[in-house]
Amino acid sequence: MLTILLYTESLWRDVWLIIVSFLLFTGTIFVYFRLRTSTFSRFTELLEERVQFKTRQLVEKNIELEKLSLVASGTGNAVLIAGPTGNVEWVNDGFLLRYGVSQESVIGSRINLLGIHHGVDREIAAAITDKHSRTFESYLVKDHGKEKWISTTLTPVFDEVGGTLKKLLLVDADITPTKLMQQQIERSLREKDVLLKEIHHRVKNNLQIIISLLNLQSGYIKDESTLKAVKDGQLRVRSMALVHEKFYQAEELLEINFGEYIEKLCHYLYQAYGDKTERIKILLNVDSIGLDMDTAMPCGLLINEIVSNAYKYAFPGSREGTISIDFHRNQGLVTLSIKDTGVGLPADFQEDASETLGMQLIQALTGQLDGNLTVDRNNGAGFSVTFPYPRPSAGNPAPSF
Repeated sequence: MLTILLYTESLWRDVWLIIVSFLLFTGTIFVYFRLRTSTFSRFTELLEERVQFKTRQLVEKNIELEKLSLVASGTGNAVLIAGPTGNVEWVNDGFLLRYGVSQESVIGSRINLLGIHHGVDREIAAAITDKHSRTFESYLVKDHGKEKWISTTLTPVFDEVGGTLKKLLLVDADITPTKLMQQQIERSLREKDVLLKEIHHRVKNNLQIIISLLNLQSGYIKDESTLKAVKDGQLRVRSMALVHEKFYQAEELLEINFGEYIEKLCHYLYQAYGDKTERIKILLNVDSIGLDMDTAMPCGLLINEIVSNAYKYAFPGSREGTISIDFHRNQGLVTLSIKDTGVGLPADFQEDASETLGMQLIQALTGQLDGNLTVDRNNGAGFSVTFPYPRPSAGNPAPSF
């Protein structure tokens, strides 16, 4: 009996162990599948959110592409989109109309084989290297020799994440009217330059004729004072003729190199006063400063007048000496200084009250330059004129005497 009880107790213990083990196993399986189902559900939710996000992005991009397509289709410019290898993927109607081509002949072709954009390979390489848009021009001959100028804006489009080239966008604008207008303006400017050169040349020749007539007339003049006045007039006209000669010879008609003008004018004065040049030397310290016509003419007359007076009056008898000419510019102010080492000015000389023609001419020319005149009486006579250049009142009429 005891044996039976013991056996029965052992049997129930085994049954309970089996039941407990089964329950633990079932619970573990339940928990496992429960957790897996929860994880799968979360994964599914995340996947759905990701899909919805990408869908929204695609919808937004499609809307943007539709807008861009409408803009590209409606613009008068020619628009071309190519892949990273340079093969055409899309062109708008403006492109087809402008170049007289069809979609079939363009799509898939390489940009450089279209025969439209000159040097496009070089421009593409530069745009990719710089990662920036580039603009260049192309010249075409279409429709039985008709000229066409194209301005192309080339823009590389890169992937925002990896920086990989995705697309090439080319927008062509017809600039033919602008180019033709520019060419017309350039032709007009060239014609104007030719005309101005011809005018300067003719004026210089006419002034040369006046010089020759005065020279012929002087042969019949017996009065010394009259002969002297005629000679002074010749030198003044020659200084004016030299200005026109310099403008005629200049490459740019706006200004002449006034430093070169001074050298040549002094050469003419040297020849005019040949009997005194052995004992009177001219010393030049001049800069190569460009002056326009309205400034060069009074400056030339000033130099002629002051140097001529020095030759005539500063070195009487056999007196020797020098005439120094300085011409410089500093911060918008030009200074012309002429000084001799002669006998100097008379003790009662007053530049503001002088009634001589020479001094009146110097005063008037200084006023025409909007300048200031300074007289130096130390160790000879010196005249210095300082004036602004460019002058605010350029274009004033010549002075009358």
